[in-house]
Amino acid sequence: MYRNRLIAGIALGLIISVAAQGEEKKIKQSKLPQAVQTTAEEHSAGATVTGYTSEKVDGAMVYTMDLVASGLTRGIVMDSEGNILSTEQEVAWSDVPAEIQKDFTNVSTKGKLEAVSTVSTNGTIVAYEAVLVVNGERHHVRVKPNAANLAPAPVAAPGASK
Repeated sequence: MYRNRLIAGIALGLIISVAAQGEEKKIKQSKLPQAVQTTAEEHSAGATVTGYTSEKVDGAMVYTMDLVASGLTRGIVMDSEGNILSTEQEVAWSDVPAEIQKDFTNVSTKGKLEAVSTVSTNGTIVAYEAVLVVNGERHHVRVKPNAANLAPAPVAAPGASK
């Protein structure tokens, strides 16, 4: 009986914590705040926008624009004022620094490593993220570069990948 209560309590706690994080919802471009629409238009020139989402994070609404440019995916997260909070940019494996490749390779022994992206804030790469498939399940793996090795995010020409 105690075990059943414990399991029920843990399950309820997980449900509550997931609900507290907010839920990402698809949204049409026309429903975005004007400032977000303006930023989205500026940063999607020459790319194909694949969708927009909204989500409440720490009590504030954030909006994500997903797009494809030069064959690579990109996600741009903005606040309601249109300020870019972060950018996730798919990159070629050859563009990933050797020490980060080594970390991903160590993890990938448990499954198959797929797309690798940079995560940038304020124009600086703060992490690398990859998708790891283990027994058919997709997991996100994030590696943070050494603070001494933080690199500026690649700058792309308008319409090119960032």
